[in-house]
Amino acid sequence: MKKKLFLIYVAMFGILSVKGFANSKILTFDQAKYTTTVQRYKTISVYDNKLPTNIVYNEKYRGGSAKDVDYVFVSSLTADLFKEPDYFNDQLKAGISYPYLTKLKVTEKINNKSNDWYKVQDAKGNIGYVLAASTKKRIFRFEKALDKIKELEDFINTETALGRELVRPNSYVPNPANENAKKQKDKYGTSWEQNTPSKKGNETIFIPDSSIMSLVSTGNGTATVNVASIPEENLVINSSYISRNPKINKNFRKVVAIDILNQNTMMFEKNSSGVWVLISYVYGKTGIESQLGYETPKGYFIVPMIKYIMGYTDARGRQEGNARYAMRFSGGGYMHGTPIAFDEESKREFIMRKRNEFLGLYTGTRKCIRTTEEHARFMFEWMCANPNKNRNEQSTSENIMFIIF
Repeated sequence: MKKKLFLIYVAMFGILSVKGFANSKILTFDQAKYTTTVQRYKTISVYDNKLPTNIVYNEKYRGGSAKDVDYVFVSSLTADLFKEPDYFNDQLKAGISYPYLTKLKVTEKINNKSNDWYKVQDAKGNIGYVLAASTKKRIFRFEKALDKIKELEDFINTETALGRELVRPNSYVPNPANENAKKQKDKYGTSWEQNTPSKKGNETIFIPDSSIMSLVSTGNGTATVNVASIPEENLVINSSYISRNPKINKNFRKVVAIDILNQNTMMFEKNSSGVWVLISYVYGKTGIESQLGYETPKGYFIVPMIKYIMGYTDARGRQEGNARYAMRFSGGGYMHGTPIAFDEESKREFIMRKRNEFLGLYTGTRKCIRTTEEHARFMFEWMCANPNKNRNEQSTSENIMFIIF
């Protein structure tokens, strides 16, 4: 066993000083040579945890934006912190082991020939290295969000220049227990349930509910449309699905951008100079396919309605709990604050705090997009300046676009 160990170290670090190996088989290392070898690892990426210089930022959320722009979280059962990136030397372990889902600020990614590592800092200020294979990396793609906003603007400008009206499909019928749900999916992975079926020749394509689209023409009970998020043009739908509420304004100025890959949310507002300004960025959670739920759909959507309280049900369709400050973006999909079951109300603050710790990690909702209740309230007030407080459901003060990618 010791001979094998010796060969491993020779392969990794080159020449070792061996004292009496033939007799005692005790290994002694040349510390200077060992240190020099370890420091030869290759830097792959450096993360400064700052916003890109071309992003205009004017924070409006009083609760503050996300703590870290670049971070990893532990995706294995545990991840050990090392003083140096060497998995085969237990002496380099820092004596700290992080449990599953722990978030860590990341400043660097390096390679030491056989393994990739992240240089991280934990909440207590400890700095060291964790194996990349034990973690998942998350970032905020601000520039990607701005690219998506431009894509939507280009679609709207092109279609309106052709004299086409901007509309949205409204085919959502609530089905809390998912009874006889139409789970059939098209080539884009969009299901029939909660969405609008369309035809392109003999092919069926499902248009996500509340998608932004243009009305190309109308026929006998049918309409031909172009959809901002679907590359095929001239899709034919039943004209009864067309909604003009709310009326879509080509000069929209408020956008909520959701990055499914990185599980986060960014809010943008266009200023008087026509510049899109970032006003908030926070961790989030999106949907996953399940018996009662769906993946959060990707695309371009307009918010038709918001409400103070959104109830949710169990597998039998019975009311189970609620979430506050809910903003509907597609079908039964809402962006809302942390949900709480009725039997959890006595421990509300504790449960909310624990659930909020897991934002920015994995998908896990039934379709909705989750944020903290405090941030949801900020969004709600940003969307509706003068609510009627005698009603649960509210209309937005202006167009609110959701861009999900």
